[in-house]
Amino acid sequence: MKVKAWFKKFFAGMAIGTGAAIPGVSGAAIAVIFRVYEDIINAVNNFRKKFGWALSILVPILIGVLLAVAICIVLFHIAFSHFMFVLMCLFAGFLVGSFPGITDEVKDEKLNKKAIILIVIGFIFVIVLGVLSVIAGANGFEVSGLFIKLPWWLYLVLIPIGAIAAVALTVPGLSGSLILLIIGFYRPLIDFVEGSAKAILKGDASLILPLLGVVGCFAIGCLIGVVLVSKIMNVLLRKWRIETFYTIIGFIAGSVFVLFFNYEIFKYYQVWAGQAVAGIDQYMPMWLEMIIGFLVLGACAFGSYQLVRVQRKKAPQEIAE
Repeated sequence: MKVKAWFKKFFAGMAIGTGAAIPGVSGAAIAVIFRVYEDIINAVNNFRKKFGWALSILVPILIGVLLAVAICIVLFHIAFSHFMFVLMCLFAGFLVGSFPGITDEVKDEKLNKKAIILIVIGFIFVIVLGVLSVIAGANGFEVSGLFIKLPWWLYLVLIPIGAIAAVALTVPGLSGSLILLIIGFYRPLIDFVEGSAKAILKGDASLILPLLGVVGCFAIGCLIGVVLVSKIMNVLLRKWRIETFYTIIGFIAGSVFVLFFNYEIFKYYQVWAGQAVAGIDQYMPMWLEMIIGFLVLGACAFGSYQLVRVQRKKAPQEIAE
């Protein structure tokens, strides 16, 4: 693989990892935007048959994902407490600006009743996830205490939890982190990993094994989920490609709205309303953050759309090559 192509996949992986870490943003949707989604699906499904080729696709992407997630764990831990609205606007802008690149997949198809129904179904499904996250959080569904006690069975539970998150990670438009948030594992996982890593760096070796156990079990679950769902998506893209992409468009459109309506951002709104919420300490007044947020949204949407335009120009050349 050429160096340029390697770094292209690496940066796509960083974008995917960043999106996967944000509730409401789909890492798989970003893979579609960067035009590496089908490469990933094919690589996973042909891992044994075309081992070398599959590695050349997956390794740079995986390295980018892991690096981005590691950075995001630290940055988002801070952002969730101090300027979450600006952060959500940043990713909403990215999705809005990149959306035309996704619709390019069906640009030659006629928008009929069936297509509209599939888009609406995808849209409503993601909106329901956002509503459920608010309801679950408002009813005190918390698992943070488990990460303090660390019972042995929690490690086993993290395997299916990882698989569930990977399902959303592999289906464009569904946010794995949002599903984790809905079932109460998102913030506890981030806080545990970030807190344990800091303690280990300060010399507390007692947390090394618990951290490896939590991350390892969750990663095993993710791997199982990615393999299983990749096979399903491979079939869907081969047999019902257009229908699948119409549903994905609905998922992604819904994700833009869910960014501003999930349990974490809802707590931020409560602080704006004058309530005290543990773990949130805003750095700027509501009016200023809203102005900055919308400016960031617009700038990011414009910038990401320019990337779509560049990609459109490159696509015919890549096909010709």
